[in-house]
Amino acid sequence: MIKSFCKRYLSLALLYFLTLLVTLSVAFLSQSAFSTTLQPTPLILDDDGSQDGMTAWAYILQNPKFDVKAITVAEGLAHPHIFGNNVMRMLTRLGITGIPVAVGSETPLVGNNAFPDSFRAASDNFWSPTVTLPEKALETVDNRSAAQLIVDTLNQSPEPVDILATGPLTNIADALALDPGIVKKIGCIQIMGGAIFVPGNLREHLDPIVKQNQVSEFNIWVDPVAAQKVFSAGLQLSLTPLDATNKIGFTRVDQAAWKASGTPESILASELLDYALTVISGNDPKIPNPAWDLVAAINLSDLSFSGGTPLHVEVNTTGLPQVNQGQTVAVPGQPPNVNVALTPSFANLPYTSSELFSANVKSVP
Repeated sequence: MIKSFCKRYLSLALLYFLTLLVTLSVAFLSQSAFSTTLQPTPLILDDDGSQDGMTAWAYILQNPKFDVKAITVAEGLAHPHIFGNNVMRMLTRLGITGIPVAVGSETPLVGNNAFPDSFRAASDNFWSPTVTLPEKALETVDNRSAAQLIVDTLNQSPEPVDILATGPLTNIADALALDPGIVKKIGCIQIMGGAIFVPGNLREHLDPIVKQNQVSEFNIWVDPVAAQKVFSAGLQLSLTPLDATNKIGFTRVDQAAWKASGTPESILASELLDYALTVISGNDPKIPNPAWDLVAAINLSDLSFSGGTPLHVEVNTTGLPQVNQGQTVAVPGQPPNVNVALTPSFANLPYTSSELFSANVKSVP
């Protein structure tokens, strides 16, 4: 009886051991697979020196899903030759080194559409004194053009590289002209720009003639020819237009929460949002700030934020600037060339707008 019991006990013990071994092996393999999925996506950041663009960059730079390989500055709000140094000082403040930064053309591919000078002055000064930067940067702007840096970064990468483009698409168009082969090297381009089914925002322009344009959005309007070249290049494109950004707003509650998150990036973002709420929204608590480019960055990070609607979008390059030049038109019956975000909502995410920076931190596995 005792021998029988012992044998049965040993058999059960052996079975338990084997089961445990298999379980641990599966867990190990699962963890290995899980770790592989957590490899950050290589990314190029391209912006025109906007306050919301820098908020988006702050969000991306601390986001564990991305490995920023290069930064480029387009014309738009920025004077690229000025803003490039601002970016270097911003990275110095954040304690980030080793990311090459290059500046693009001072003018669009065609025409002379531009933001009002007073808008651009705030970009030149990096929204001082609300936002402060160190006097000197640890590194200098790359000698290459923005287009060359984009081409080099793509061609040197062993895997496709995504691009977050939150300004006029001049640098992207220039890079495609420099090396058309980079189309195969780009994973996807997340673009903030355009107005598909809603009015544009040129009513905010200070020129009484230009502001008559009721259909175009600033980023696309500044360089419509570049935008059309990108839209027709056969790339995987995602578009965050005003249709989406009109539905999202950030408030003083978000600003305080971002500051309380305590990372260098979140504190910078809180200062940028402070400027936006004070100057752009007029310190009116009833007017939250859309932080347009940040919405595009969240779309890039979390596909469930908005999803997307496949559309064929063409850019009007021949109309008058004050009428419909730069309008993004959805053409029915044509093969889709872009996935358009139309209905973003934080209800789709496991975190709120106030938790945006505390939920996405590189130091948290």
